Amino acid sequence: MNPDGTRPEDDPAVRPDDGTTPDGDTPLDAVPSEAPGRVTFGIGAVAVGFLVGVGVLAVAFASTWGADAPGVFLLALWYGFGIGLVTGLPLGIVIGLLLRPVRNQWVHVGVFFAVFMVAALVVAALLSPSTTFGDGLPTAFIIGGAAALARVSVWKLVRVQ
Repeated sequence: MNPDGTRPEDDPAVRPDDGTTPDGDTPLDAVPSEAPGRVTFGIGAVAVGFLVGVGVLAVAFASTWGADAPGVFLLALWYGFGIGLVTGLPLGIVIGLLLRPVRNQWVHVGVFFAVFMVAALVVAALLSPSTTFGDGLPTAFIIGGAAALARVSVWKLVRVQ
């Protein structure tokens, strides 16, 4: 008995002989549930994210240089592009691939922030002559923030399936 008091066999939308709807489609209750979704991205999303990340970092590092900021921006952009090709781009692609099963894009943004921040902190701790571990923390936060902004910038370019 249906919730509205009718019998299923009286439902005109389903023919009792073969179980299909009048237009020949399978009834909705017979359609298998959707498989878990995933997030996919193309080369365009990767390129935009990379360029936004490098640009944000260049602006962040040049912003404190006063009158020399435009020159520092171009220098940071140039070196950031080269260094980012061998560090940030591969790391971002790997994170993106690992996060494909996660449909919530805010989780992606948070993971990009955390992973890039930790990676920058580890690199700063290993390469810095400072003996204090936290000296690289401000730079690590800036790099993590740039990665999060880069991921947000491609929000509409990725497909959630």
